Amino acid sequence: MVAHAQVIETSEEEAYIAVAKFIAELLGQPAFGEECEQLYAAEQYEKLLDKFVGALDSVLASSSSDADLECCLNMTCHLVPRIPLPAAGGAASRLAAALAGSTESRPDKRLLALVTLYNAAYDPASKAAVLLEVLRYARSASLADIMLPVIRAHADGWAAELGLDAAGERALYAACADTLAGASRKPRTAAREAYRLLCKCLATYEDAPAADLPGAVPAAAQVVAEFIRSPDSFQFDLASNPAVAQLAGSVQHGALHRLLTIFLTGTIQDYQAFAATPEGAAALAAAGISAEDALAKMRILAFMGLAHGATEITFDQIQAALGLGAGEVEAAVVQAIGKRIAEARIDQLRGTVAVSKCAPRTFGAQHWRELQATLAGWKEAAMMAQQALTEQASGAPRSGGALPNSPAAAPVRA
Repeated sequence: MVAHAQVIETSEEEAYIAVAKFIAELLGQPAFGEECEQLYAAEQYEKLLDKFVGALDSVLASSSSDADLECCLNMTCHLVPRIPLPAAGGAASRLAAALAGSTESRPDKRLLALVTLYNAAYDPASKAAVLLEVLRYARSASLADIMLPVIRAHADGWAAELGLDAAGERALYAACADTLAGASRKPRTAAREAYRLLCKCLATYEDAPAADLPGAVPAAAQVVAEFIRSPDSFQFDLASNPAVAQLAGSVQHGALHRLLTIFLTGTIQDYQAFAATPEGAAALAAAGISAEDALAKMRILAFMGLAHGATEITFDQIQAALGLGAGEVEAAVVQAIGKRIAEARIDQLRGTVAVSKCAPRTFGAQHWRELQATLAGWKEAAMMAQQALTEQASGAPRSGGALPNSPAAAPVRA
């Protein structure tokens, strides 16, 4: 039977010595504690950490007290900030690798210790490396559900906090998405967040060198496939992204990209012709969507293409654009409204649909220019209104002409 020693934290020095003795008793090696005590007294913290790391698996396997185990792991992690740079980076990596070395022995405690190590590490490079290890381990140990709320709360801020470059951002967002793919409690929430983070990953390739683009192929194909098969996504803003655009020339993903292009710019007839080909069947299979579900989504996208920018469309136009029967138009419009892609009102007597607003299928450079022009117009109108109010309050004449009742407004007489 393994002897049990309770770790009692008093002073910091006594705590480390207590941890060393605790490990020594678990190992049945009294000399271990003496060696650790000498290393601590000599401030040889890196060597002390390596001693603890070497015993880590035995400690995790043998400790019968969760409280003692957590204290031991916590103190081990907090040895890292005592080690000067650059040695601290290597020490953090070694400890992270040891903690992530098994998914069979106390995986929950290992993940908790990895998170503690992330918080304890003080240089950005070490923290970034440990964070990637946290994400990878959570997925491999089937603990992704624990990380879901953490990723949702912090993923957007990690890149800035850690000072990551574009390559570091890509690795981080891809790792977050991969971790979320293992979530089981809230799979739809996890899938939406993973898709969002992969889109952020692809956004880092906007100005990337051509040599970097091949590395984006898996993420680009995943994002495109997710958009195509999602029953609730009808706007895709990455069509011109170079990471996505390169799929057009890919042997493996070219058909998938062709399907995306049809979804964003094509017609129902384009889709039906493509779906009937072997290439189309391959694209549907790659996206993980049936031909029937793809047709239903394509009809909504076709409605968006017809309604965006219009104020009124007729039943006949909708029927032709969506490939519907005579009695199916109203249901299609109601579905579009229900999906919140359009605000519209059906006039059954006139056979028309009054469109108040409808989203575009894709939001590209042209739409950004239109939005910029609209905002500029609003800004100018607001400035003019503010100027008029200011002049009215001060009693000064408005620029651009005389006040109607002022002497200057009267006719000039000889």
